[in-house]
Amino acid sequence: MRDYAKKYSGGGGSRQKVSGKRTGGSDRDRPFRIVGVVAVVALLLGVASSLWFGAALQDGLGKLDKGKQEKTELATANRALSAERDALLQQGKIEAAAGRLGLFPPSEKQIRRP
Repeated sequence: MRDYAKKYSGGGGSRQKVSGKRTGGSDRDRPFRIVGVVAVVALLLGVASSLWFGAALQDGLGKLDKGKQEKTELATANRALSAERDALLQQGKIEAAAGRLGLFPPSEKQIRRP
């Protein structure tokens, strides 16, 4: 019987390489896994922070709108009070109110100027 093993074997007598999955993974895959975990955590932090900033922005816009409404209401009240003050400061109204209280204008002898 002939020995055909030498004729058809791989060169150099080296060991045959068998590919297969290792249970723990190789050391070459470890940096990729770390990068993947960091990327996923960064993505989750980005999504969470964007949601938080969106809620804060909506709250700020609501407060800004409320402040604008309050400003217009206060401006309207200020105009009404200014008009009322101008009406009360008219000389004729002041003299009429003083007369009802029994007050009279001072005479020339009572006025003293420094």
